[in-house]
Amino acid sequence: MGTIRDLDDVMSWLETTFYYQRAKSKPAQYDFENLRERVRETLESLVARGFVEMGEDLSVGGTALGRLASKYYLRLATAERFHDLCERETISADAILETVAGATEFDSVSSRQSESDAVDAVLSDVATDFEDGPRKVLAILHAGMENSTPADLRSDAWIIRQNALRLLSALREFLGEFSGPRAANLARRVEARVEHGVPRDAVGLTAVDGIGPNRARTLATGGLHSPADVVDAGVDELERAGLSAGVAARIVENAREFPAIEVSWGDFPDRIAPGENAMCDVTVRNAGGGAAAGIRVTVNGVEMSATETYLSDSTSVPVGVFGADADELEFAVEVTFPDEPLHPVQATRAVDVER
Repeated sequence: MGTIRDLDDVMSWLETTFYYQRAKSKPAQYDFENLRERVRETLESLVARGFVEMGEDLSVGGTALGRLASKYYLRLATAERFHDLCERETISADAILETVAGATEFDSVSSRQSESDAVDAVLSDVATDFEDGPRKVLAILHAGMENSTPADLRSDAWIIRQNALRLLSALREFLGEFSGPRAANLARRVEARVEHGVPRDAVGLTAVDGIGPNRARTLATGGLHSPADVVDAGVDELERAGLSAGVAARIVENAREFPAIEVSWGDFPDRIAPGENAMCDVTVRNAGGGAAAGIRVTVNGVEMSATETYLSDSTSVPVGVFGADADELEFAVEVTFPDEPLHPVQATRAVDVER
């Protein structure tokens, strides 16, 4: 919050707590005489672990890691675990679930002998070294994504999922801060699947008010996978899917609140000679509601540029086309939404390198 700026502020704050009054009344029991030194040691530990930064004048302030840990009331070991995931080169949905399942907030979860077969069945295709409680939590999260929680795990599944959703929300913000919008978007989709129990191709529909899990599965089976697909389908198509005219109209209207992305390549060349180069502007248009977005440009899978913006209308992305050793260059523009469970939108363009 920025209210503590140095060790004296720490002591002033501490004096307002019940702990301080208790320690003052029983000084021998609480080692009250050495309280300031213990506070200093604790502060130095927080600095060493990256939660607090200290200036040359001994001023202190929270780091991004510290602020996020505080915002979500995370145990410090969990915050460190989340930060470790952010530093990985590649981040998968399985890694996100395992990171959450291993959080110290779940240390009190125990695994009963009667649940072991159900846990093993859920995790039969999941590689993990977890045992006992964390393994059970991981199984419940994986089963929740598929809406297939075994009967033997249902007694604890609801409360574990609720706690996991809070942690997934926190992890999404960690990933947005330290890894970027692509990883944050993946965490948001994992979070939505754990919450709603829908398959991967239906998760984007859960963002729309009026589309619950069952309706999302039905529409996905019919080929609709995003709010933009719902808008394009229109009321008549939703009626054919079994919705009443009034409900269909409300859902289409709600779906218009979400982005609908089109990528225009403009004068982008189809071919280029070796050694030549051209700088082109690619336009990313949003025909729907505005949202925070990450725009990433790659060539042959290698990132060229990445930017974050609030995409409400359109924006231009400069893309350099360089004649290289490869026979063909595949350029890709990917748009992701870190705060919404929408799948990334990707457009590609191939450029031949003349020989």
